[in-house]
Amino acid sequence: MRARTVTAGLGLLLVLLAVALGLVLREDEVGADLVPLVAIVVAAFVVYGLAALLVVRGRMRGRLTVGLVLAVALAARLALAVHEPTVSRDAFRYVWDGRVAAAGTNPYRYPPGDPALAGLRDAEVYPRIDRKRAPTIYPPAAQGLFRLLHELRPGSVVSVKLALVLLDLLAICLLMLALRRFGMQPERAVVYAWHPLAIVEIGHSGHIDGVAALLVLGAVLLFARGRPVATGVVLAAATLVKLYTVVALPALLWRDRVRDLRLVLAFAATIVLAYVPFLGVGTRVLGYLPGYVEEEGLASGERFYLAPLAPGIPFGAVVVAALAALALVLWRSAPAREAEIPSRVLLLLVALLVLATPAYPWYGLLALLFLPFARGALVLPATVSAATALLLYVHLKSPEEPAWPLHLAYGGSAAALALAAIWALRGLAGRAPQPTREAAP
Repeated sequence: MRARTVTAGLGLLLVLLAVALGLVLREDEVGADLVPLVAIVVAAFVVYGLAALLVVRGRMRGRLTVGLVLAVALAARLALAVHEPTVSRDAFRYVWDGRVAAAGTNPYRYPPGDPALAGLRDAEVYPRIDRKRAPTIYPPAAQGLFRLLHELRPGSVVSVKLALVLLDLLAICLLMLALRRFGMQPERAVVYAWHPLAIVEIGHSGHIDGVAALLVLGAVLLFARGRPVATGVVLAAATLVKLYTVVALPALLWRDRVRDLRLVLAFAATIVLAYVPFLGVGTRVLGYLPGYVEEEGLASGERFYLAPLAPGIPFGAVVVAALAALALVLWRSAPAREAEIPSRVLLLLVALLVLATPAYPWYGLLALLFLPFARGALVLPATVSAATALLLYVHLKSPEEPAWPLHLAYGGSAAALALAAIWALRGLAGRAPQPTREAAP
């Protein structure tokens, strides 16, 4: 049987599994019975893995394969996008923030539960918003996106999800261009496009992390073309959608003083200018960020899975120090070959996921978009991190809150990164020049 026929069959099966998943997730309360949900997701990973192996190993090439990758990716996402999100309610907050901005109110001024916004409440969106007593946490670029989506179709969560699916399709197309630019086959985009994590978090939950990932990839391409100012602006835009994307910045600094300075200044200026229209609320422009840091245990260190490895030390400081050290190593090793740019970004993103151990799977979307660029030792931790992220829902949604998903997701990713580091260091040692011995007299 031809590889293309097999892959097409696997793609069709993946779409059918997405349809089944959408039907299961229509229930308002996910968690009463996770067996069907887990079974469908496991089956989707098996199908995805087989298809990805066929494509990545070179059995599938050409325009038909590219078209198949795009068609299946779109169909699987749409199968979930037509339903309202039930696993995460963040998309309802997007709709609310867009409504508040359209009413001429600073979205950082009032939480949804404030009487000042009582006139904006409805029976569809407002009751489904989480943290009604907390102001928005989303930065200015995200707010601009919410306002735009509101203008396109007010009050529709499904419309927001459909728009994010189209933006994710754009990200897949850009990924194909980037793969070709960096000397890889564009068909490798299947590694992201058909991944169950991307299908669920974009198609079902409609998270804007996919938009942030799109912008980071755009910044990488601009950097490769030698446009530091544009790179800084676009990377700032990504950060203004999701703040954690700033971790990609060190990968784009190449020890060229003029170039690095222009990039950093453009980045900083864009951040400042984006916040200026909202400064009327003073320090409240940070929104719920300080409260979120406290609520999630990031300030106390309770959030971090690896904190027991450093008893008595604030683990948040350990995370920052480790990422700073890695950033310094990358900076000192620059300039690297152009083809190494995406993998440098991926390394920082995977390190962030392993060290910070975020509670929610969608934080892995940014690293997942760069997974097709993984080579060598980096393949293992990047793959394990993406493959185990959805297990976090078993912990979050089960009444018993079992710990085993955390051990598999966090512990597995950490072990994979440690093994990759050992593998990489052994490779470097093997390539080190050996001292020559003088002949005995």
